[in-house]
Amino acid sequence: MKYFKLINFTMAKSSSSGKHKNASSLGVKGPQYNRQTGQWENTDKLSSMMQRRSVQGYRVAEDVKSKNLSSSFKKEKLLHHEFLTTIAIDIYDFAKAKGASGKGALLVLAQASLESGYGVSAIKNGDYNLFGVMGKPSKRSTTHGSVKDYSSLGGYQAALTDYFNKINKNWSYFSTIITQDNITADDIDKAFNTGKYYPTEKERHAGKYTYNADKDSAGKNHYGEHLLNQIGDFKKRFKKSLDYQVEENKERLKEINALLTNNSILFTDPGKIKLEDEKRLLIRQNEKFNSISNEIN
Repeated sequence: MKYFKLINFTMAKSSSSGKHKNASSLGVKGPQYNRQTGQWENTDKLSSMMQRRSVQGYRVAEDVKSKNLSSSFKKEKLLHHEFLTTIAIDIYDFAKAKGASGKGALLVLAQASLESGYGVSAIKNGDYNLFGVMGKPSKRSTTHGSVKDYSSLGGYQAALTDYFNKINKNWSYFSTIITQDNITADDIDKAFNTGKYYPTEKERHAGKYTYNADKDSAGKNHYGEHLLNQIGDFKKRFKKSLDYQVEENKERLKEINALLTNNSILFTDPGKIKLEDEKRLLIRQNEKFNSISNEIN
């Protein structure tokens, strides 16, 4: 694989023209992205696409979304809720499997949210690129080069594997700091050759890559500071979405239990089997979400 010498990674920014973004590039007709609310509209098909993740992933049961819950808890869905309760769970688990602490996993998640706009660019472009990784194959590009397309390489799991492989090869110190509970902006800059550690052009051409070369008008790079601030924003959104979904699941579990205790449902009724399967899924999901919520607290 050929790498862009100056920068291997950069933020894959989405277009800002227009209020709504069409998702037809994903092969999904109907859904549109509303930049004012940060939500996808007409999302039945889009939600289904987003939930085709890993086999062991924890997904929101489709029946939960299709039911008209009467609970007083039910309210407007949170911003980026789909991403935070599906793809973000896979990223969290992947980072933890690599030895990341709770804070380290949040750092990886914060970077994915910063580079992809909480998954918006990965979904809108259908390339599953969560970290602004540059490379081939590609279906789009930025001022930094070609943004790698993982749609034919294994989707999000391939994107995560590639991201950590590049981390280990080019920024191995990042693999160390994500195992720690105390991470500073300076740690991030040191790991990614950003901030005051930004390498010279000669060093970059010799293979000392920088993760993000964007600078302000004064010629300063603040990637470590931006990423550290993003952790706080991401943590609040993540925890709020996890807690929200747990409460939604509890309401659905009440409905399921009421239906299962109804004598009109026979033990062998296929509908009862489906309800029991859904109940087990929701219980497992709540256990998972509560565990993560407590861990990042």
